[in-house]
Amino acid sequence: MIIGLPILSILIYFLSYGAQSDTSGLKIGLVNQDQGVYTTQLVDWMKDANTQATSVSLKDGNEKLTSGSLDALVILGEGSEKSIAVLDPQHITVKSIQGDTVNNAVKSAVNASLTNMMTMIKASNDGGQSFSKYATTFDTSKITITQKTTSNQQDVVLMMSMQILGFLCMMLLYAAGNLGELILQEKEDGTFYRLMSTPLSSKVYLLGNALFSLAVVVTEIVICLVAMRFAFGIDPGVSYFALFGILFIFAVMAVLLSLALGFTATSRKSVSGLQMILFTLTSLLSGALIPVAIMPNFMQKLAEFMPQYWVMDAITTLQQNGNLASISLNIAILLGYALLFFCIASYKFTKNARVNSFV
Repeated sequence: MIIGLPILSILIYFLSYGAQSDTSGLKIGLVNQDQGVYTTQLVDWMKDANTQATSVSLKDGNEKLTSGSLDALVILGEGSEKSIAVLDPQHITVKSIQGDTVNNAVKSAVNASLTNMMTMIKASNDGGQSFSKYATTFDTSKITITQKTTSNQQDVVLMMSMQILGFLCMMLLYAAGNLGELILQEKEDGTFYRLMSTPLSSKVYLLGNALFSLAVVVTEIVICLVAMRFAFGIDPGVSYFALFGILFIFAVMAVLLSLALGFTATSRKSVSGLQMILFTLTSLLSGALIPVAIMPNFMQKLAEFMPQYWVMDAITTLQQNGNLASISLNIAILLGYALLFFCIASYKFTKNARVNSFV
């Protein structure tokens, strides 16, 4: 469970974002069986868009596709040059044995290049300038386009990192929530009272459980960050030490919240239901699972009352080249929540009339 939850938080978003990735990492074979101005230009654009795209013969392409040396094969068959010239591309085939995801991604890349080409052909027919001049102009603008694409890809990685860490925050709340359930369970089955009949004091018992719960939560944080860094190679745009510091403060707050809920609830079932509603609802409203930017204005204001919001906001600030001073308010608010839950837990601990050992 300790290992599974952090890895799960990464896999859910890593796979979902990965399914939206482009063809830049795919090995594509390009077969041009109808040499001409347009088909040659199409092959050149495909190579420019993907450094692993290469020209191959049909025979070699099929062999490499079968052996796994190629992920996909794009075949420009006889008649493709003429069909492109009349703005009705045909005889263009995409083959892949790696499933619909790869096949659709390559088709989208081919269609994008064809759309650009047909726009230029139509412009050259209407404007009197040659297609080659439009193609040259397009090629000179690729530096700007590439820079914008790279920026967009980095934005996707940063967004994925945020969603992974947001989901992790919810998982940390549930992991810490086991402490409150454990205390109530041991009270219900009599284990707590038997322990209180020994020289072990209630304060030591609670401190030991709290430290163990904190150790479990911190372990999950470490596993998640290590997996992000070394297993998945994700760059969150923030120092991993800074991430650990922010998440550690949140972990302390989560443990204290669990204690407060454990002392407030009257049974294990009630605290379990309360935690499920509270943790899931606050995670949704805070932007931990859904980006705050897409929420209505009143929900964005409401999100600021959730502890998770200040974790996500701190990470966003650091991603935008912020420093420790720029997230001092976030840290202060998280510590304030921790202090609030500590006070509630302490009050319930000392005033619990139902358990005289706590007085």
